Amino acid sequence: MSGADRARYDQLAASLVQHIDERGRLAVVKAPPGSGKTYLLLQLAEHAVARSQRVAIGAQTNAQADDICRRLSARPGVSVARFASAQALPVDLGPNVRWVVAPGDLPPGPAVSVGTVSKWGLVDIVEPFDVLFIDEAWQMAWADFMLCGQVSERFVLIGDPGQIPPVVPIEVQRWETAPRAPHRAAPDLILEDRNLSGLEANMDICRRLPVDAVALVQPFYDFPFHPLAEPGERYVRVNGSNGVHAEFDPALDLLGEQSVSAVTVPTDPEGPPFEVDPGVAALTAKIVHRLLDRGADVADGEDVRPLEPEHIGVSATHRVMNAAIDRELGGLRRTVRVETPERWQGLERKVMVVVHPLSGNAAPSGFDLTTGRLCVMASRHRSGLVVVSRDHVRRTLDGYIPAAEQPVGHPDIVGRGHFDHMMFWEQLAADRRLIELSA
Repeated sequence: MSGADRARYDQLAASLVQHIDERGRLAVVKAPPGSGKTYLLLQLAEHAVARSQRVAIGAQTNAQADDICRRLSARPGVSVARFASAQALPVDLGPNVRWVVAPGDLPPGPAVSVGTVSKWGLVDIVEPFDVLFIDEAWQMAWADFMLCGQVSERFVLIGDPGQIPPVVPIEVQRWETAPRAPHRAAPDLILEDRNLSGLEANMDICRRLPVDAVALVQPFYDFPFHPLAEPGERYVRVNGSNGVHAEFDPALDLLGEQSVSAVTVPTDPEGPPFEVDPGVAALTAKIVHRLLDRGADVADGEDVRPLEPEHIGVSATHRVMNAAIDRELGGLRRTVRVETPERWQGLERKVMVVVHPLSGNAAPSGFDLTTGRLCVMASRHRSGLVVVSRDHVRRTLDGYIPAAEQPVGHPDIVGRGHFDHMMFWEQLAADRRLIELSA
């Protein structure tokens, strides 16, 4: 990290430390993907404990809560409680992490208690905490935030506004015009409501993504940030062909020069397959196998090492498609992680192979056009990304007319998503990163 970057980060951390010391009521921190959000949160939590404050942390999933506990365990002198369901099996998270299932057993003094947001919202807290930190806050709906009001009167929310909106399994149309719609992301409502004013801050460094990948995802955000990586220090360099030629090899060769490439296959004149696309699933798995067969080397700064299966992640937007890809992976199943973008949030791999959210979808819905899914899929890699798709995506976007059905005064999420998808695809084409395969 350069001296200027370190100075900006220290200034941000100092403003949040002052907010905690002065017992400020509310702080919201916007951050790009891979910026070190959780690192900052843990740094602030450790500071609060050192100031004799009782700290709670809310994560969005049990896996994220466990990861936070493991990372806190590496910080000597911090007592940690993992607040979990009575039905959950205890997990060894470190020597200073205690498994707790009853609210009355949470540590009463300066310590950190970690649980999921849903867990915090469904129990009666005996003694409120001095401060509640929320990790990946843009995944939390306003309704869940309201339930956390019993946990503490003071909040610090840190998250990535480019991620997927909170998943709500019920019809929400009746609340669309509500000033504080319960299904919307809590940080968005806080930032829009002047009555909820507090400290607002932006992190402006992306530690994860290569330089060109930051340029691709930057338009998805309303605040600027830049890569920590230098040009040319993140790449995937494939080696010999082993005497075999694959039609998509040029897309893999591109990863030695820039971190993102795309492969398209022709769309049948009668339209793409419905729900599951066996051809794209097979191609996605072949790309994974080919990267390994060609003995790719992956560079992450000064660390250059052979690409291993556990370094690779795969994502498609629907579970049935992920299941089809998983079957095609054969012997690499359970080693190469295959998940929906919702489950990839907060995670990363050195190399990602993803199926474009609009591939196979000739009539996209608002779900398909939401920027968050594309943003998550395009920002999980540290060194290389291959996007796989049917070749109709640009035609589909050209023929789609956003209906602007949002309530008056609300953001046009679908129209914004349509524009973001267009710009993303156009940038790939302008940079000659699209490799079109024949039938």
